[in-house]
Amino acid sequence: MKDLTKILLKNRTIDFEKLQKFGFEKIKNKYRFEKNMHADGFSIVIDVTDTSVISKVIDNFDGTEYALVDVEDSSGKFVGEIREEYEELLKDFAEKCTMLDSFKSVSAKKIMSYVKEKYGDELEFLWDDYDGAVFRNKDNKKWYGVIMKIKEKSFVTSTIKRMKQAGMTSNHPLLNKESYSDDDYIEVIDLHIDKNLSKELIDYETIFPGFHMNKDSWITIILDKNTKLKETYNLIDDSYKMTVKSGYYIVPSNISMFDVISYVENNDRFVWYKQPKDMKTGDIVFIYVGAPYSQILYKCEVTRANLKIYSNRDMELKLIKKFKNNEYPYSFLKEHECSFIRTPRSIPESIAKLIV
Repeated sequence: MKDLTKILLKNRTIDFEKLQKFGFEKIKNKYRFEKNMHADGFSIVIDVTDTSVISKVIDNFDGTEYALVDVEDSSGKFVGEIREEYEELLKDFAEKCTMLDSFKSVSAKKIMSYVKEKYGDELEFLWDDYDGAVFRNKDNKKWYGVIMKIKEKSFVTSTIKRMKQAGMTSNHPLLNKESYSDDDYIEVIDLHIDKNLSKELIDYETIFPGFHMNKDSWITIILDKNTKLKETYNLIDDSYKMTVKSGYYIVPSNISMFDVISYVENNDRFVWYKQPKDMKTGDIVFIYVGAPYSQILYKCEVTRANLKIYSNRDMELKLIKKFKNNEYPYSFLKEHECSFIRTPRSIPESIAKLIV
């Protein structure tokens, strides 16, 4: 007899609506599945209740349980064949009659429902342990939320260290327990935020520095009975917006290879070689001129997109504004996490609005 409850249902739950389709029969307070195997000499029996899943192999010759199949040390061709067939049937049952259910808290389930209803996105399990899963923008695969099951002790140790460094205190019950066990876990959600808002948002009561993420641009919220769901939903929306194409771009130029300054300043409208893939008419482009300037010098508007002049995808730009020398140097971009500008890239609207 094999108790599959802890093995099979650690990160999954029974989908009772699918049991009868699979072949289960309801008998009083449980569902039973029986199927012959190994040339009808044996049969598998799976019993499912609200709280347990038990399976066993029966020897059809005398009706007794064939226990060797569950003994790890038992070997031999015969028992090996039965065990292989048995495990394949259990795997088929797990795939067709259960669903992932890694996160048990009411807050986590409500958040999953909110995201699915508003954005049509479901958690994606990218790791084999199923202790973490992400919400991704389906259009560009960018993450905007990560739900994790983490060790309570690890979270508290890390958070208290950060809290002391910030000179802050907390009344959150989790941070004020007398002792912590390595076996206790909590569920949290990490969300992306504007770096400039981190100090304003992180209060060590409901919002904490990002766990396992960049602590300047991600936050962590504990998912328990104290979670402020309305506030969390708003933060999810803000995080999602940061994955959406803003319509603002930075494109780099190398002054040593092309006199971009003369080209831009002597033409009201001009064609730019190779545009970003998703760019469209009306988008705003900031032209970054490399060394020795190393700064944003021009703000332009896309007047025509997807032209085929110098490459398969060029754009026509109209100059809107020329910036003063050192008004928006590389240090400004680095400060706002836009330091990688070797290729054209989109930037958040919040940053673009600072470039005036």
